[in-house]
Amino acid sequence: MNAGETVCRKKINFSNWIPAEPVSFNRGFLFGDGLFETMIFDQGKIRFSDFHKARLLDGCKILGLEVTGLSTIEELERYLRLNFGVEIPKRIRWTIFRKGEGKYTPLTDEIQEVLQIQPFTPAPSFKNSAFFHPEIYLSHSPWSHCKTINALPYVLANRDRAQLGMDEVLLLSQGSYLSEGGSSNLFWVKAGEFFTPSLATGCIAGVGRSVIKAYLLKQGITLHEGFYRIEDLYEADAIFTSNVTGISYLRMIEGKKLGQERLRMIEQLFELSGC
Repeated sequence: MNAGETVCRKKINFSNWIPAEPVSFNRGFLFGDGLFETMIFDQGKIRFSDFHKARLLDGCKILGLEVTGLSTIEELERYLRLNFGVEIPKRIRWTIFRKGEGKYTPLTDEIQEVLQIQPFTPAPSFKNSAFFHPEIYLSHSPWSHCKTINALPYVLANRDRAQLGMDEVLLLSQGSYLSEGGSSNLFWVKAGEFFTPSLATGCIAGVGRSVIKAYLLKQGITLHEGFYRIEDLYEADAIFTSNVTGISYLRMIEGKKLGQERLRMIEQLFELSGC
């Protein structure tokens, strides 16, 4: 079995898993009715597994998905160790969606699961060019902080980013407040204090975001979460985006050079166990 394959198995009690072949008529495909976790498998373990589990269970509760038959992190780790070993890190996408078809009204709250295994690529240390998307704005909702499979704003924003040849696209909320990056959360530092947009701006509650928040709290370092304007970034000593693969410093936004301070303590949170 090669990295990059989509795998769905019924061994080790994976009773809710669908076949590996594409399945067109399911609620994930038809309605985006589900969630996913992007995880890193390193040295036989899923990194930050407690944060992934907490976010997934929160999302299932909000979407009304039944978690009784949900596979456990430990089952996933055993399967990955058995089939892929522990030497080479892997990027894992774990997708959970509501079973059955129906129309807008679900016929059941039971779930099905898909596991995809791909090579791991760490976040780039620097992103040299970034821009604010002029048309796509995020909105707050009871599920906007969840990592749902209904991700069209991020798909279109990153399509535009790629066509423009840029390294990062930054998204604003309704009201033109800073929200997040195209596939990552946004942080900046000024005078030793950290800042990040509130979840009320419509940004996703990223696992990398949670890891950083927990570290800053443990170290007694001030973190502000709130509503901020574009101008706040240009006064920062360092600006970076974060997701489960690591952090990336932004060097320039729309031609304006940014603060270049390095934050080694934050970088180390995402280094692989084997490094």
